[in-house]
Amino acid sequence: MMLHLRGLARRVKKRLLDLLIPGRKTTSELDFWRNEIANYQKWFLGESKFHYKTRCPQEDQKVAAPTLKDSSILTWHKLHQEVKYLQDLELGTDAFKGKRVLDIGSGPIPSATCFEGIQLYCLDPLISDYVKAGFPLHYYDNVHFVHGTSECMPLFDGFFDVVIAVNSIDHVDDIQQTAKEIQRVLKPGGLLRMHIHYHRATVTEPLELNDAKVANLFSWCQEFRKVGSYSQMHSVDLPSDEKCVLWSNFQGLSREI
Repeated sequence: MMLHLRGLARRVKKRLLDLLIPGRKTTSELDFWRNEIANYQKWFLGESKFHYKTRCPQEDQKVAAPTLKDSSILTWHKLHQEVKYLQDLELGTDAFKGKRVLDIGSGPIPSATCFEGIQLYCLDPLISDYVKAGFPLHYYDNVHFVHGTSECMPLFDGFFDVVIAVNSIDHVDDIQQTAKEIQRVLKPGGLLRMHIHYHRATVTEPLELNDAKVANLFSWCQEFRKVGSYSQMHSVDLPSDEKCVLWSNFQGLSREI
C-alpha cells in the first residue's frame, strides 16, 4: 500500500508540474517532432524496417529532394500521413472536391493533401516552430498554413465548407472555446468530421474526453454523431482504457456504425 501511494504521489506531482511550468507542453511537442525527423531518416534509409507499421520505402517510392531530411519527410508524408488521414477519417480522396477545408491542429505535415481538388488551410499554433525544427513546409505551395490557436482562429466567419481534425482536439487548452470557434468559421450546414483520441490527460494531450462531453460540446452541429470507435491508432494497439472515436455530421465509407 505504501509503495502504491508513493507511486501515486509521484504521478500527481509530475502532472502538477506539467500544468504549472510555462511552455512545458510546447517543449514536449517540439521534442517529439524533432525526434520524429530522426526516425523518418532511419526509416527512409532502411535502418528501421518499419515506423508505425509503415514499411520503409522502396527506391521507386522515395520522393526526391535536395537533402536527406527533406526527402525523408516528404516520403513519409506520401506513404504514411496521407494514407493515415484517409483511413482515420474513413473517406475517399474525392470526399471534399471543390471545397474549402480547414484542418485543425494539422501538425508539421499537411496530411489533408490526400484530398483532391480542395483549398486546404492548416491551422496550428506551432507552425513557425515546425519550420525552425526542420520541417520543409515551403514545398507545399498549394497549402495555406495558418499560425494560430483553435481557441482564437485568425479566420473569417463562415469561411469553410469543411472542418476536420485528426488526433488533435485533445491537444487544445480550451475545448469549449475551440468548439465555439469551429461553429464560427464553419459555414451553416457545413461538414464537420473529427477523429478523437480518448485517454487520460498528459502533457501534450491535456484533455480527457468521452462521448457525453463531445456530444455536448458540438450539440450545435445538426446530425453530428459518433460513427466509429476503434482500439488502434497509427496502426498501433491502444491500452485497454483508451480508444479512438470518429465523429461526423455526414456519411463516409462503409465501416461506419
